[in-house]
Amino acid sequence: MSTPSTQKPTGAAAGQFMTLGGLPLAIEMQWPFHPATAGSDFHVIHGKATLADGSGLHADVSVQITQVIKEALPSLEREHSEAAVVNAIRKDFDRKQLELLKSGKRQPVPVSSRHYDFKQNKLIFARANDEDITAFIRRKVFWLAKLAGGDDVRVAEPLDLLYLNTTPEHMLALANDHLAKHGLITLGKGWARPTEKLLSFAHQIEHEMREALHALEEKHRFEREGATHY
Repeated sequence: MSTPSTQKPTGAAAGQFMTLGGLPLAIEMQWPFHPATAGSDFHVIHGKATLADGSGLHADVSVQITQVIKEALPSLEREHSEAAVVNAIRKDFDRKQLELLKSGKRQPVPVSSRHYDFKQNKLIFARANDEDITAFIRRKVFWLAKLAGGDDVRVAEPLDLLYLNTTPEHMLALANDHLAKHGLITLGKGWARPTEKLLSFAHQIEHEMREALHALEEKHRFEREGATHY
């Protein structure tokens, strides 16, 4: 395997993230958390998830962490809670619960016991199989390298490991066996760079993003029309 530069981090450090569905997002949160209104047992943080394609489509979000999750985390400081926040937002995009709009409309993102596996005592956001993870890495390396001006992309980003419910060893093995060995990425010391071969699939990867966006829009359009008819 070749060894690209390991100097400039991307992903969580740059606020750029991929969803399993194929949406590249820039996520910015207004830290820190603050208590919700009187009588509520959750804490809140506001922010924005923007589709990183230059379209201006975004979702203004209000992430609400319940007492159960608050007690499961070391603290609500960014270093301890960012993974839960970002991954809950990504999961709600995967579930088509959030809508990307041109205008501002704050949408709730609950982080509750449904995200927590009490048997394993850990947060669970997805149960991705090898095909899902491989597709995720392919899109992630393409989009994040593009958004970062060609910088290398850390493959086994800790927030992604939690999001995908996998290990760094497994994620790197998939990146090597299914992408690097097929000439789609260069990989070394846990970092990846898209090759010309991967970049030649830009139209396909961008089409996958548009398909994911279309599915999201159709779901919300259907719900609005159903509410109107009702």
